[in-house]
Amino acid sequence: MEREWVVAFDDVEAVAQLRSALFFADQADRRTDRLLVFIVDRFAGLNVEVFAREHPPPHFRVCVGNNVANYRIEDCVHLNGDLLFHYRIIRKWHAKNKEKLVDEWNRLRPSDCPVGEYREV
Repeated sequence: MEREWVVAFDDVEAVAQLRSALFFADQADRRTDRLLVFIVDRFAGLNVEVFAREHPPPHFRVCVGNNVANYRIEDCVHLNGDLLFHYRIIRKWHAKNKEKLVDEWNRLRPSDCPVGEYREV
């Protein structure tokens, strides 16, 4: 059972540093080969993830338990995987959070990534 701690800080800079440290600590064990997975959001028991090094088309992954599925960033089209039961809520999340998803995708692109920044056509 996971426990959460809530602590109030008045120091904005300390909060920013703590958030950054916690984010990278959370990511530390998510390295697979040359891929680094970043969690974009968590909602309704689902994790939304993007990879730093990726193949086309620009896409995101959604995980729940041992099930995963990939969706195109452009229009949330289901690419593969087995989360059809959750597709409606994923599409709803995508409609509200596409900008956040695009920002994270673009922020994580290394210079040698085969897929560059996401741009609307």
